[in-house]
Amino acid sequence: MLETELKCIIDERTYIRLSELFKWDWIKEQVNSYYTDSKNELKRNGITFRIREKDSAKKIQIKTHKGPAGPLQICEEQEYDTDTIPESFGADEVKKLTGISADVFLLGSLTTLRHSLMFCDGVEICLDKNDYLDKTDYEIEIEYTKPIPKELTELLNSEGVEFTERSVGKCSRFMIRLAAIMKGEL
Repeated sequence: MLETELKCIIDERTYIRLSELFKWDWIKEQVNSYYTDSKNELKRNGITFRIREKDSAKKIQIKTHKGPAGPLQICEEQEYDTDTIPESFGADEVKKLTGISADVFLLGSLTTLRHSLMFCDGVEICLDKNDYLDKTDYEIEIEYTKPIPKELTELLNSEGVEFTERSVGKCSRFMIRLAAIMKGEL
């Protein structure tokens, strides 16, 4: 499945305003457990390897980043059912899933409280509060398969949301935070 989305990191006040602005279709918690390999082969190839747990279901998700770095993110995403969140995956299994032969190991998890709304056909708004490694951040994503209506863009702009800067994804933010903790910078 090809996923096309705009992302923007927002502050807590904007998050609260947006959470009250829309009538959300659903609000759910999801947990992403992130994996990496010792030689950073996945990262070098633009691949995120995670298990997402939502509604008591667990899915291995492989995201391969296809687009340029910026607010627009284009990813090829594949999902596979799983019953567990293992500490590691062997190289043979990882190669089947990603094409890269590398043992991967669990780094940790990020918990998201996600608000979701199908704004119109082919345009979904996701408002996220993310908790990981003693940090909380907020973001809004517009996932779309059809053109984003101008009124949505104008409404978000009036609330201080502009999709103009490079947005760092959840996995990358988690990795940056983990690296800072490991270096003793926090």
